[in-house]
Amino acid sequence: MCLLFSQVISDFDMTLTRFAHNSKRVPTTHNILDNRLLINEDCTKKLLNTYYPIEIDASRSAEEKLPLMVEWWTKVHELLIQQKIRKDTLARAVKESSAMLREGYKVFFDHLAEHQVPLLILSAGVGDVLEEVIRQNHVFHPNVHIISNYMDFDHTVEERKESYVNSFDIVLVKDETMDVPNAILRYITSSRDNK
Repeated sequence: MCLLFSQVISDFDMTLTRFAHNSKRVPTTHNILDNRLLINEDCTKKLLNTYYPIEIDASRSAEEKLPLMVEWWTKVHELLIQQKIRKDTLARAVKESSAMLREGYKVFFDHLAEHQVPLLILSAGVGDVLEEVIRQNHVFHPNVHIISNYMDFDHTVEERKESYVNSFDIVLVKDETMDVPNAILRYITSSRDNK
């Protein structure tokens, strides 16, 4: 059987990564940042205990939840900025985490790379963490392109700057078409081809 792909588009957390292993939840990219190496655990638990029940409350409308979810997201990002996370600490947190890609990931990533099929990962997670998970699993091939939220490290002292880059905070609400991902993929591949 021959499979032909022109492109593969995927989410990351709980799509390319496992949801659970040995009956324990596998951390998402944001959960890895919650590691006590990086962020004050009491602060994140307080935010989670406040906002998560709102997120899963079926009696609340999306319109009612939206401003509260934005408030939660903003507070988490402000907390990230205050922590002055260093890039080397981030790599260590990923290494010490229980993050894991799905079974068969190596065959999947390697097969796409071998056949030069672009893999576009669209994630509302943390791009720096996502890349580190893929890199530490030795499957960060040239065909992998990531659109996500990235931290902006100070390249001279490797400390967090006072801003969190969120220009690619991808949330496609009520858009079930592939128009946006296809347009992004066309842009990325045409930029690569023109270099």
